[in-house]
Amino acid sequence: MKLRDYKTLLTTDKKAAMLFDLTERFPRGPTTKLRARDYKGVDGELLSKGYSSAEVPFLNAGPKSAEGSTQTAGWNPYDIFELEDDDWRCAQTLRGIVVPKDMAMSADDWRCDEGMAKLFKEGAQITRRARRMAKRVRMAKEWVRENIGTAVYQISFGWRQREGVFVHADSEQGALKQYELFMKSAFNEYCEGWDKGEDVNVNYIRPAKTPLELMTLNAPFQERYRNSIEEKRKRIEKLQKEIEAMDMAEQIVNIYAINMVATWGTGEGDDTNV
Repeated sequence: MKLRDYKTLLTTDKKAAMLFDLTERFPRGPTTKLRARDYKGVDGELLSKGYSSAEVPFLNAGPKSAEGSTQTAGWNPYDIFELEDDDWRCAQTLRGIVVPKDMAMSADDWRCDEGMAKLFKEGAQITRRARRMAKRVRMAKEWVRENIGTAVYQISFGWRQREGVFVHADSEQGALKQYELFMKSAFNEYCEGWDKGEDVNVNYIRPAKTPLELMTLNAPFQERYRNSIEEKRKRIEKLQKEIEAMDMAEQIVNIYAINMVATWGTGEGDDTNV
């Protein structure tokens, strides 16, 4: 793809531009300022972790910031974390990129809008680029995880690890402390999904964005608990009505039996004219 077309794609479909760039031998990044020389050492040779068809260069120098680092080709790490990082899913993603025909590397326009075509050719080109992209995304995620401080962690509990809450922390230990300090006391064997004696599991999810994201991430857990609480309350109401009805029935039967015992042999209720 020509640089002119790449710059156009950056303004018209930034995600497609990012996916294309991550499959290139030397990504230019979202600013198109990176060049082949940016992936070489002072001696002019490719860095030890330099580019082959499936490797990512980790530059020896460059800003270690959340965005704009040459170590992630300048792409926003939050966007990178949304990408799949295995060969097969990357290939499926690349197959779905559609661009104007004059930008496309293939002539395949099946199921494309008029004037559009698949960006990549099916076959070796897709396979090679998918492998390269998957490797880069994995290494970019690793770099982001090691260099960006605050991240989202999921605290899971229960023998199936299905229940869990999200916290912001700088490490797994910090995430566990957040949970233990602010939330652990609220969970016990009476909470749905909790299994006494099971270990709490801490999982790194992605770099943190804003504190507001915790409200969004924890919303499904809260909604699940609210629905369960409502169901239990309805069950309690039903059980309470059942208890009252059964209690009344038991008392009526008991009163009947007492009355029968009390009138046994007294002649009460007998017809004296017979």
